[in-house]
Amino acid sequence: MDRHVLVVRGGALGRDTGLGAAHAGVVRLLASHEVQGWSLSAEVDHPLGGMGPRRLLRRWWFHPRRVRQRLKQRAREGGRLVLLVTDQEQAHLVPRRVPRNVSKAVIVHDLFVLAPRTIPLADGAMKEWSGRRGLVRWLDIRRLRRGLKRADLLICVSEATADRCRGVFPKVPVAHVPTGISLERYAPDAEDPAQPEPGCALLVVGNDHARKRMNFLAKAISACPDSVRRDLHLVRVGGGQTEAGRRALTQSMQDADVRLTLKGRIEDEELQRLRHTCEALLFPSAAEGYGYPPVEAMAAGLPVLVADMPNHGSMVPPEYRLPVDDVEAWVEAIGALHAAWSDRTNAGTNPVPRPADETLLRHVERFSFDAQAQALAAALDGLVDDGTEASVD
Repeated sequence: MDRHVLVVRGGALGRDTGLGAAHAGVVRLLASHEVQGWSLSAEVDHPLGGMGPRRLLRRWWFHPRRVRQRLKQRAREGGRLVLLVTDQEQAHLVPRRVPRNVSKAVIVHDLFVLAPRTIPLADGAMKEWSGRRGLVRWLDIRRLRRGLKRADLLICVSEATADRCRGVFPKVPVAHVPTGISLERYAPDAEDPAQPEPGCALLVVGNDHARKRMNFLAKAISACPDSVRRDLHLVRVGGGQTEAGRRALTQSMQDADVRLTLKGRIEDEELQRLRHTCEALLFPSAAEGYGYPPVEAMAAGLPVLVADMPNHGSMVPPEYRLPVDDVEAWVEAIGALHAAWSDRTNAGTNPVPRPADETLLRHVERFSFDAQAQALAAALDGLVDDGTEASVD
């Protein structure tokens, strides 16, 4: 029997965003028939932009109606069809009623907005999501939660998120399908290694949301011994940096006498160069839906120091995890990175390229596109083979 997937979302986010990249990856796997037994039926989304009222009408009425129309059209072609919504923030697109040969699934990256938790930390409790909820947003979230409850399967990108979904939506089956990346795209070039960044360069990727823990990172770096700090070079990149956040980090590094390079959103090629020329990625975040930066860093052979928290912490080997609140543990780990850099480069006088971390290159194979394709095929097979029938249109 023919088995197809109708992939839908709302606005067409670019591949330079986490959700946009994840959506594009799923579409590519299905379009290239890498998900065994399944193929891409069609992709349905809409351009971004427009005035507020128009965007709301499009989100709540026009686009859901378009999705239902395309779904009915594709269902008439026969075979089994899965409607796959690639982001929980678009779960309102799951229809109430579908043709008998259609099943419904939603990819869930996190529940920060739909079921936010408060995380206890040494410097105070932190909310996973601290945005304001006006009436419109409250109604929108209610629609999203109802859409998730209508799904026949929730496909979660991490085991921690899968556990959360089992608790929040106990009546909906859950599958764990880690998001894949192209290992070849990030792989280091052993024959032509790039020249390292000046000093003992430590890469930081992310925005200024409280959960990214930039204040904690500044505290840990400032607590390093003088002999370490004078050689450090913190390279911070990523969109979503606020002027206040940039000023605070700049002042902290000035006070600690640490060289700082601030970049905003940069091209993929430049970020890839930094993965190959820095000494390590520092990722002190307390909450992530998936954790692209550590996975991409591992694929580039870049050592990582990651806060041992659900989702992103579980993605790296235990020896690369650090307690989220332990300043001394981070100081010790940064000191070890500095010592390795100093030995290799003769205290910076001979800038020898850093060798790729072979342990991480082997570990990251579990997050390849091939691994994602196999897990997605198993999830979709289970969805249509378990005897569950959707309601009749």
